[in-house]
Amino acid sequence: VAVVLIDGRFREARLLEGVDSAFAELADVQRIAIDVPIGYGPREADGLARTLVGGSSVFTIPERERFEAPFAEGGGISAQAYALGDRIRHVTALAASDGRFHEVHPELCFTAMNDMRRLRFRKKSAGGAFERLGLLRKHGINIDPGTLGPVATVPLDDLLDAAACAWTAARRDAVPLPDPPERRDGLAVAIWY
Repeated sequence: VAVVLIDGRFREARLLEGVDSAFAELADVQRIAIDVPIGYGPREADGLARTLVGGSSVFTIPERERFEAPFAEGGGISAQAYALGDRIRHVTALAASDGRFHEVHPELCFTAMNDMRRLRFRKKSAGGAFERLGLLRKHGINIDPGTLGPVATVPLDDLLDAAACAWTAARRDAVPLPDPPERRDGLAVAIWY
């Protein structure tokens, strides 16, 4: 799911297809904030983001070699990170040739919207949905359900996460973790908020 903002206001939501998307559906946007890790670890950004949002919502991205080996418990990579291996490879390659891509973490974006205070409720809870909708509205992002088209069928937390990512993409004063970003394989590696 991608949310497009114009002047910080909700314009539309778009449904993107496939892990190996070329993001042609976003050819008209200036910045793409994506909730997929860009670059391989160990990354300072992961630990810094985890400190700010707490819990296990930020997982550690290991070295590229860990993704290339068969998955095994205790192999130095979480199942969640391993499952994203193809996406990480693909988006990292795109980011190397397209400077519009910036890695974000939706919970960090919401934390920034909340004056750097952690949110009270988990995102999949009713309280979490209302808390996040309130933060989006506070920052001028009002999503009209009648304009969602095919995106109306996706889980609500995916749409809210995409809106938080779009908020960060639209910010002229977005902040990288770490600041300045790390340099890895010619890429600036950071999680923006």
